[in-house]
Amino acid sequence: MRIEVLVDVKTILGEGPLWDVEEQRLYWIDSFGCNVFRVTADGREVRAWDVPAKIGSMALRSRGGAVLSLQTGFHFLDFKTGETSLIVAPEADKPANRLNDGKCDAQGRFWGGSMDFGVGRVTTYTSRP
Repeated sequence: MRIEVLVDVKTILGEGPLWDVEEQRLYWIDSFGCNVFRVTADGREVRAWDVPAKIGSMALRSRGGAVLSLQTGFHFLDFKTGETSLIVAPEADKPANRLNDGKCDAQGRFWGGSMDFGVGRVTTYTSRP
């Protein structure tokens, strides 16, 4: 097995790699750096988007862009403008919680969970991207 560095991007907590088959690009997030990254398969074209809060996970949307689980709630990210828009803030009344991991299921629903930093409690939510 041979391992190669595709692109040298420094992150605080880089995670959540996601391959886009149609675009032939790799996406990943920097959870604590509040960024979404994308790189071409050859590593030549790197793009980054700043998001307004800590990010736990993302999924690509069939209509373009992405759905994100940010600390403050579920958001859409428009790759063309870089703008995020709030879908819902399911735990706005719980400031110690933040949305964290999430993935799409076979029906296209985005499932995400929250975590309480003080207690370690996890809650699960779903939405359609």
